[in-house]
Amino acid sequence: MSIALRLHYWLIGPLLIIGMLTASALHAQTTLSMSSDYGAGTLMGERVKEFSQKVVELSQDKLNVEIRSDIRSVSHLQATRGGVIDIAATLSGALADEIPFFGLSSLPAIAYDLDEAHRLYQTAKPRYRELLKEENQRLLFALPWPPSGLWSKDPIEDGAGLTNQPVRTYDRNTQRVFLNLGAAPQIMTWEELTPLLEGGTIKAALTSAMGGVSAELYRYMPNFTTLNYAMPLNIIHMNADSFNALDKQQQTALLNAAQAVEDTGWASTSAVLAKAHATLQAEGAQLISPPPTELRQDLETASQHVIESWNQKVNYQDRALLTKYLESRPER
Repeated sequence: MSIALRLHYWLIGPLLIIGMLTASALHAQTTLSMSSDYGAGTLMGERVKEFSQKVVELSQDKLNVEIRSDIRSVSHLQATRGGVIDIAATLSGALADEIPFFGLSSLPAIAYDLDEAHRLYQTAKPRYRELLKEENQRLLFALPWPPSGLWSKDPIEDGAGLTNQPVRTYDRNTQRVFLNLGAAPQIMTWEELTPLLEGGTIKAALTSAMGGVSAELYRYMPNFTTLNYAMPLNIIHMNADSFNALDKQQQTALLNAAQAVEDTGWASTSAVLAKAHATLQAEGAQLISPPPTELRQDLETASQHVIESWNQKVNYQDRALLTKYLESRPER
């Protein structure tokens, strides 16, 4: 190799390396971990996937969300607070184990339709943000599960029909209500419920029509009663340090993705509910709507203690917030 050629490589070599490093930096992608209890086939699993895809799209591939399912919802608050995971999609009832105010959306007989549930969320949203900030976290968005109803092996006419019956519930509020009805309720995730269905151990399950369709509960419990019991939220929250470590473009993309999924998620819930009702009937399940009067009355009576208990666990500010919302509801 000639001296001139060697000199040429000696001069341009570092420039090529610098150029390659610069190009690599420009295409560097930050990956955030996100925990969710719900599989891809469930409503919330689909929303989580939609959020992760939206983040990639809006960040122009500068930010990625990697979904994991090895941490249970009951541990999400601690795991996100400690930085074990960056983001978590958590049923509000699981957060309520540590922060009672988060049990608000799963209180029975508070919101009877999606419009009321959305107004309740908007009323409570600043408080959710404040409480998560105290845990070194921030609220990204929240979505409602469609109204909770009762899947059962046999039609349930009243509270007495649940006496001593093993019932799947999803948080402590619902567990207490069904205990008050004389049932034997157990808090379970879908993963815990599935192996019990084949053996017929569980006689009923409280969840939405959509949740039951996704899990094919109609194969084991061919009756669905539309209780409109409650519309608990799925809260998507993030470690504040993880958020602050992102650059401005990534933060903006993340927040815009969160807002987009929240808007479309709330808007599409009615259609999702109608589709779930049609599907469960097409699969041979019986849709019981409206619910039997005696069953609704028994549930409302069994629920009063739960609402009183929530009021005792939260502070005056939180109780006033609920009162403000209740007073704003239209007359029934």
